[in-house]
Parts: sequence; structure tokens; C-alpha cells
Amino acid sequence: MDAKGIGFLAVLIVWGGLFYLYSLTPAVPSVFAGNGSFTAAVFSTVNSAFSGNDSGSVSSQPFGYIDENGEFKNSQMHFDDPVGISQIEVSPTDSSLFFAVSNSGLFASKDSGLNWYSFSDVEHKLNSGVAVYKILFNPENKKESFVSVFSNGVGTVYKSENNFLSLEKLIDFNSEGVYDFDIKGNDLYLGLSNGKIIIYSLDKNESRILTALSSPITGLRIPPGGNLIYLALKSGGLYLSYDGGQSFSRLKYLDNYKGANTINDFFVSPSNNSLIYAATDYGLIRSYDAGVTWKVFKSLPSEVASVSMVTLNKKGEIFTASNGKIYKSRDEGKNWQIIETNFGIQISTLVFDQNKIIIGAGNK
Repeated sequence: MDAKGIGFLAVLIVWGGLFYLYSLTPAVPSVFAGNGSFTAAVFSTVNSAFSGNDSGSVSSQPFGYIDENGEFKNSQMHFDDPVGISQIEVSPTDSSLFFAVSNSGLFASKDSGLNWYSFSDVEHKLNSGVAVYKILFNPENKKESFVSVFSNGVGTVYKSENNFLSLEKLIDFNSEGVYDFDIKGNDLYLGLSNGKIIIYSLDKNESRILTALSSPITGLRIPPGGNLIYLALKSGGLYLSYDGGQSFSRLKYLDNYKGANTINDFFVSPSNNSLIYAATDYGLIRSYDAGVTWKVFKSLPSEVASVSMVTLNKKGEIFTASNGKIYKSRDEGKNWQIIETNFGIQISTLVFDQNKIIIGAGNK
């Protein structure tokens, strides 16, 4: 074997060992080293994927959880600066590994949301100076994930096949960011800050403009099956396409109610594409007919009308948030359980673990 071959083999051994160690490392002792380097004991030239302050001191608390008894508890944030969280997702390949999107990079927890650390890929494309807009795990390929970031005036979408430890750039945009995106088959549908929707083909590595709207796209959902695409715009309003994005119509029914067009979050039922829940400044509203008509949940005992997020679990239970409180209904909104939290900022997202609910706050 020549010198080049030996060198290449050595690189393979090093990186193979690194990924093996990463996959086996327990949650706290070595991965979350106080100096921020889980590879320092092996190679001093490779920085940690997880970093932070292990002292437990917290200057801002954007994470919490509801335990199996229904009680709210604080998670530990091992990071010194205030952070706003807009999305939390669970890795499909590791149920104890959670990722959180923020305006100060990507955060991760290896103990199901109890402790959170700043996360970086091996090349530090994801760092605390980068605004992360969205992450997405491919429902048809559990190893494949995507992340949208904005840094130094450029918005970039990356693909990863190892939980964001290494990234492959797919597409970037000067002076524009991809606020939200979704996947259908082998196509990514990208909603940009300039109102354009771009389709990026993962097979062909090509992109094309699908349509352009008059305001930044803050929400984009493609329900499984059919050709429906739902959009929320920064200027207000919910839009729907029946033809896969060739044309969009504004759901004008919401214009009749003050604040209903300010869409803070929305949820489309995965089993019924016509069933939508929307968190708006008018309140929590629901439509059974793909947004043609809506009804407000007058039973919601919130102190203010505006709600910041909404989601449903697999049992069909409704979760929404307003003014730092979480509201849960087991009977389609007839009755509500109030869960108090100590967040000083608006609750923006929550996800369901096996026996608890992980909560993120800020950026709403």
C-alpha cells in the first residue's frame, strides 16, 4: 500500500472510532465534559458536539417539562446567554436525543430533555452565533435530517445523516433565510423570507421557484397524501393550495375576526388533512373543512385571548399555551386542565416523550 493509501486508512480509523465513541457515550460523564469537549480525551484537535457550563447556573430558562404526574419542572440549561426556543424535535434514531432550534444555534439533550447543551457539528457550521430556523427529520428515512440556518447574511439548508454531527450543504440564499420547510417524497419545499417557495430536488440536486407571495413565509405544512399545502405569512393570513403549490388562496374567513389572521402556530391532523388547529391572537380556533370555516374555543380559560402554540398527541388530546400557561383538553376542548409554569417568556413549542412532555419557550 502506498503512502496515500495508508494515510486514507488512518483517517477512516480515526473518524470511525470517533463516531463509535459518540454513539456509545453516556449522557453526562464524558460527552458533556465541563470543558465542552467530549473528544478531548481522544483527540485534542476535535471540538465537542455538546458544550456548556456544567455548573448548572442558568441566566435564562427556556426549557422545562411536565412529568408523568402532570407537574411542571424546570430543565437545566447549560448556557450563559438568554436563548429563545422555537422548535424541539426527537431524533428518530435515538429516543433520548432531543434537538432544539434557537436564535443562538442548535441545542441538544441526551437525557430526554432534562439537561440542554449548545450543540455543534464537527466543522462548527452550527454554533451559538448562527440563527437556526428549522430542523426536519425525513419521515421516510429516519437517518436523514435537514436544518435551515442564517449566518453572515446567507441562509443555508444542510442535510445530515448522523444527527447533525456532519453537514452537507444543499442550497444557500444571499440575504434571505428559509424560515420554514417541509418534505414531500424526494422534494424539499422551502419557504423563504422574501415570500418565495422553492422546490429543491434531493435526487437531482436542482431547485426551482414554485411561487412567490408578498410576505415572508413563517409556516409551511404539507400533510401526507394529496396535494394540499398550508402556509402562514408574517404579514398575516393562512393560505392553502389544492394543487401542490401551483396556486394559493387566502382563507378569508379569518379576516372577519380581529386577530385571527395573526397565526402564531398551526397544526394539521396527519390523519385528516382538512382538520386544522390554529393558535392566533384571536384565540385557539379549529376548522373541519380545510379552513373554509372556523370556530373559536370559547371554553378555553385563558387570561388573554392570544395563544402562542398548539399541538395534539397521538391520543388526540389538545395542548395549547397562553401567557406562560399550558392548557390541555382530553375531550376536544369541552374541558381544560391548566398547567402552571414559571416561564417569563411565551411558550413556543412542546413535544411528547414516552412519559413526559418537553417544553420550549421564546421566539414567538
